[in-house]
Amino acid sequence: MLEGYKDKFEWRGILFIAPAIIFLFLVVIYPLFKVFQYSFQEYSPHHSFVFAGLKQYQSLFSNELFWISIKNTFIFTIGTIVLDLALAWGIALLLNVKWPNLKARNFFRGALLLPFLFSAPASALLWGILYQPLGFLNNIIEQILGTPINFLGDTRYALFSVLWVSVWRNFPLIMILILGGLQSIPPNLYEAAGIDGANRIQRFWHITLPQMRSLMMTIIVIDFATTFIHFDLVWTMTKGGPLRSTYLISFFLYQRGMQAFKFGYASAIGVITALIISACVGAYIFIYSKRMEARA
Repeated sequence: MLEGYKDKFEWRGILFIAPAIIFLFLVVIYPLFKVFQYSFQEYSPHHSFVFAGLKQYQSLFSNELFWISIKNTFIFTIGTIVLDLALAWGIALLLNVKWPNLKARNFFRGALLLPFLFSAPASALLWGILYQPLGFLNNIIEQILGTPINFLGDTRYALFSVLWVSVWRNFPLIMILILGGLQSIPPNLYEAAGIDGANRIQRFWHITLPQMRSLMMTIIVIDFATTFIHFDLVWTMTKGGPLRSTYLISFFLYQRGMQAFKFGYASAIGVITALIISACVGAYIFIYSKRMEARA
């Protein structure tokens, strides 16, 4: 009787999760399969797909724009992650200590979340105004340096200018996650380390960082995966220019798929992008797991 009840309970569990499995299949698994399938096909003028073998991949790897977009995307992604973590860590540590005025600390905790509330197009428009030759930033720069900076029109500054807007939007969420992780560390660990004579740097290195490793791994993986396919800021601010200096892989995919209607070619770009993200994330998780095993 108990065995029959157990079988019945397991089937009920499957029925409960069936809607989620169906949704996952329709929204994630099936579209991924179709993209992979289309990457080996070519869209004909007769509105049908014909098998093209590896033609799309051969054309992709021989296209100079593909390699330019890959290089720019890695610079954009790694730069965003590094600045996100540096800014978020610095502010989270400041907000985690005791302030003379508790209300002031709570005010700054709320105020620093405001950039995250802006949508990407709104952030791009706001910073586009600030970046203008006669904008607020250039008024200050001109008084200091004597000449304004063409933030979005100069190949030396355009990618970093867009990158900074991405950081400005992303760091509040990462800051809150880090702040939550800091507040979850037991205070008695710091008290014991203080009794043993450890200074602030030693406590941070030997207590704070080890306690935050799992959270940091999650943050870096999510930040990498979302930033690598970033599109909206580039589209709104620079359209990939000037001279392809902000030309990212997502913009390359959009142009080939939605503007040139080369759906097979765009599918090949999507497959390569997914493989790059999977390889980078998988390698990072593997290295992290090996280090954790070595420490254990």
